[in-house]
Amino acid sequence: MTYQPCSNPSGGGVDRPAEPEIDRILLAAVKLSSVDLRHADTLNDGERQRAASLRSELQRDRFLAGRIALRRHAATAAGVGAGALQACYVCRECTRDDHVHGTPRYQAGRSGPTVLASLSRAGDWCLLAATTDEQVVGVGVDLEGSTAAGFDGFGAVALSEREREHLDGVDPALRPRVQTLLWTRKEAVLKALGRGLAVVDPSLVDVAGPVPLLPAFLRAPTFGSTLDPPAVTDAPLVGSQEGGRPRWLVEAVDPSSVGLPDSFTAAVAVLLKPHA
Repeated sequence: MTYQPCSNPSGGGVDRPAEPEIDRILLAAVKLSSVDLRHADTLNDGERQRAASLRSELQRDRFLAGRIALRRHAATAAGVGAGALQACYVCRECTRDDHVHGTPRYQAGRSGPTVLASLSRAGDWCLLAATTDEQVVGVGVDLEGSTAAGFDGFGAVALSEREREHLDGVDPALRPRVQTLLWTRKEAVLKALGRGLAVVDPSLVDVAGPVPLLPAFLRAPTFGSTLDPPAVTDAPLVGSQEGGRPRWLVEAVDPSSVGLPDSFTAAVAVLLKPHA
């Protein structure tokens, strides 16, 4: 298993419902400036066109490097070469069907596995996740500087009431880092759902505990074995792990475990099918 033991926003261990081992979630960190951009020929035309539309050379290079690294990481999860994967990015927030933005998925040939993946960039680094585990219906990662969300006023606009109460009990010197960890957990959960902050109020996503508490309109995506657009379940998502609802693992990522500098804060969220 490649992600770290679950931790709460203040850094200590927490009790959480027992979960099955997920031994096919691969996590890795890559320094973007170390990626050979000559491998951009493994990307599809849409990805290269999107890179070309970016204004600065640094933005273009980091976009390409992230996509190259993600494809290679997904190929490792699938056990195939990077060129054997067909990419499809599905966005649930708009109708622009360009297969270049949104939640990344890859198909390893007609009979090969579908790879669910996630990418987060921060500065010259990216954090990658990929899985072919059929029990996983969503995976998300987020990477931030250790105090990126540590500014005054963050709690009023981004945190739920329960999260603000949690933060009130934290030593003031630790609050910037705790706020950032809460933020990475929110972003990772939303990415696992295939949703974005452009349309979702972050204060509605409560990640103070080991299981996220979510409003009913945030519904879990389900993925088939092909690159068809995802369907949506009818059951509302809440914090419960019972009653046929999807199950969650939301965990802090120890930067050193994936080769990241200690100046980063990261989280991974895994959304699992309900128990049979």
